[in-house]
Amino acid sequence: MRMAFVNRYTATECGAMTFTGNTLGLSGDGSANQAGTAGTAGTFITLDSSSTVDAYPPPVPPNSAGTTLVYQDNGSEALLSIPANSTILYAELIWGGLYQTGNDNIIAVLNDDILFSSPSETNLPVTPDATTANEFNVGTTGFYMRSANVTSIVQAGGSGTYSAGSIPAIILDITSVNHAGWTLAVIYTNNRLPNRSMNLYVGADGLVNQNNTIDIPIAGFTTPPIGDIDARVLLSAQEGDAEINGDQALFGPDGSSLTNLSGPRNPAMNFFGSQIADITGNLNTNGSYGTFNQTPGTPGSNVLAGRQGWDITNVSAFNYLPNNQSSALFRFASTGDFYMPNALGVQIDLGDPVIDMEKEVSKTFSYKGDILTYTITITNNGVVEADNPFFVDDLPLGAEFITNSVTINNVSQPGFDPEVGFPLGPIPVGDTKIITFNTKVTIHNCFLMNEANVMFSCGKTATSNSVLTTICTICCKRKSCCSCT
Repeated sequence: MRMAFVNRYTATECGAMTFTGNTLGLSGDGSANQAGTAGTAGTFITLDSSSTVDAYPPPVPPNSAGTTLVYQDNGSEALLSIPANSTILYAELIWGGLYQTGNDNIIAVLNDDILFSSPSETNLPVTPDATTANEFNVGTTGFYMRSANVTSIVQAGGSGTYSAGSIPAIILDITSVNHAGWTLAVIYTNNRLPNRSMNLYVGADGLVNQNNTIDIPIAGFTTPPIGDIDARVLLSAQEGDAEINGDQALFGPDGSSLTNLSGPRNPAMNFFGSQIADITGNLNTNGSYGTFNQTPGTPGSNVLAGRQGWDITNVSAFNYLPNNQSSALFRFASTGDFYMPNALGVQIDLGDPVIDMEKEVSKTFSYKGDILTYTITITNNGVVEADNPFFVDDLPLGAEFITNSVTINNVSQPGFDPEVGFPLGPIPVGDTKIITFNTKVTIHNCFLMNEANVMFSCGKTATSNSVLTTICTICCKRKSCCSCT
């Protein structure tokens, strides 16, 4: 089966992407199902704390997990952290493992439901989506990955502890590539975060080794027209080893302009090393056996019963892409390690609209019963279009709006009322909208002072300058004899 990578979700919103998840394997000794420091899992993690395999150490905190050799009983936890006042747009669960060796093959169960738990529901059956299903072999060694859209579950669960389990995989006593794990990819909006292009790609395109470099072209975005390109790349992969050098993840606009990715837990020349990282690329110790972690390096090293065979990371790709770029390329290479990427996220800061507003009033001196015309000039001096702009002008006491007097760019807008507010339509970069409306002076206040507001992209607000009209109770032809006393 070969479905390569699929663009599962794309969004342009104020928000962010995050990957969380966990391995299902702890490193063994490579010759028996015992705790060790070899670059292969010797046991599965299970959420049954009463289950143990040989002398595998207990987790921290105690009784939070156990170990098992039965894949139907495997399971591990991870923490999903989403800022308050966020809205979940999309969530995908990705999982996989070793399914074939020279003596074993469990391909018949790869499409079985797995179990997924959220802060609000437990042991929900999740069926893999055929669109992203992949399995690949090198000789008699076979890796597989599956995924499913779990948006509704994560929307209901929000931040908190998630778990996945009953994930098919092989744990043999003698093999160098035992592994299994899962990743939860989430895209969300939050008005406090920058305006971003966010794309999630899920799938696989083969096993990477010294004989097989894999290129993954992506599209579905456009970088800003000017300025720095502040991008982050999120990656999930299976069976990376800390102690084997040479695995690289490269990124750029095309095959001739690639740059090595790297991060705090992901050296450029040993990028996939059984590391679970957070949104900053630093070690994520939340979740089952979260304090048992292999040491990154070139080469790195393993700890006894360390979390093994699954990578999740989030690294900077600052200025890896040029301006006005609408495609990119990932390249995965190796001089020794054996691994398979299964999910990619690309998050690019797009910059913001900058709404400048200038307000004018037709008269600086007036009297009760007079008509005033307000003119508001609104210009987008930012680098991206202003979406969903909404205009509001709360008139001061003593100024009464004259019905059906609103115009936008000299076009009458019957029924529009500035005190209620009205939409303006998108404002492209460099464009201007000119709003006018009339009011009647109704009382002898000394002054009428007010300003206008526009709410736009991601809940931002722009405010105009204040304008002042003096209301005369004693006046003559010369303004200097106007008095409001």
